[in-house]
Amino acid sequence: MKLLPAQRKVVLITREPRQISVDFALLKDAIRRRHPDHRIVVIKHKKLSPSYIPKAFREMFHLATCAGCLVDGYIIPVSILNHRQDLRIGQIWHALGAIKKFGHLASGTREGPHPRVAATMRMHQNYTFVCASGEVPASIYTAAFGIPAEKVWPLGMPRIDYLLDEEKMAARRAKVLRRYPQLAQAREAGGRTVLYIPTFRRGKQIPYTQVAAAFSDESSTLVLLPHPIDKSPLPEGGRTIIGTDFGVLDWLAVADVVITDYSAVTYEAALRDIPLVFWPYDMDEYIEARGLAVDYEAEVPGPIVSSATEAVETALSIGTPDYRDFRSKHLNFVTNDDGSLPESPTQCADRIVEALQLPSQLPSGPAQ
Repeated sequence: MKLLPAQRKVVLITREPRQISVDFALLKDAIRRRHPDHRIVVIKHKKLSPSYIPKAFREMFHLATCAGCLVDGYIIPVSILNHRQDLRIGQIWHALGAIKKFGHLASGTREGPHPRVAATMRMHQNYTFVCASGEVPASIYTAAFGIPAEKVWPLGMPRIDYLLDEEKMAARRAKVLRRYPQLAQAREAGGRTVLYIPTFRRGKQIPYTQVAAAFSDESSTLVLLPHPIDKSPLPEGGRTIIGTDFGVLDWLAVADVVITDYSAVTYEAALRDIPLVFWPYDMDEYIEARGLAVDYEAEVPGPIVSSATEAVETALSIGTPDYRDFRSKHLNFVTNDDGSLPESPTQCADRIVEALQLPSQLPSGPAQ
């Protein structure tokens, strides 16, 4: 397939099963602005199975004939094949940072890949660059992707452009409030919108019902955001909303507080100055099953609680946070040195597209 002519084409390969992420949507906009002569092909990558085989050939064809490629997860053909020497492949990942272990860091754990499988499948190889938003995530990515530190570039992520764009966030806030007008009514009455966004546990149930049972404030609203494949029981009615009809970034446009555990939503909330409460209810078990990439007690930027009741009580009373110290280490590639937010647009999507070094004119004839 590499004997075919290279085309003015950028391939975006995502593991998101339901819809194109905000990151890819912003990257598409940036490509259209900067390289209007390039076609954009978006591929939704499927997990390894017999039905994947014909789809793999489509991925191979586009990889062999594109001018650049961006991915947001481990994509089999990207890592195991030998590509054209001039093909630049960027990994934007699907989180601004990491609290839990993943990739090679989690290799050999109960929830992580088997070391032999990771080696055979050349997990996370062939990247020209990996995007990072701060020094701490950059060091984690180096180990998790098993790549040299010089391949981790301080480009940020497109979603940072989105989160710091007050106009875009206001539009999303208006859309969520049109769907759930009770949220605006609650805020007028002095209530809060509290999001519970836990990390997905493979084969384990998450205590959504415990959080809902502890939520007794009649003027506030609890929004539960389960993972798409999470089968845990969910409460019904009351002051609780199951928020799966909007994405996490949309809900951050209306959130007053976020309760989480090991989720990378910590980074997005820190960029929006949304108070965070951490309830790591299964810390010992989770460390044994997967492990954490940071010193949890030292690094998480909010109070750590020990029960659902304490999590809710803290969420309903917590004050305005100061995330400058956290951002100065974890998000310092996209903030000021002291962790304060930048006054000018971050333009991460444009920086990532520029890093692909897309040619203004491709040679005619077979790709070398």
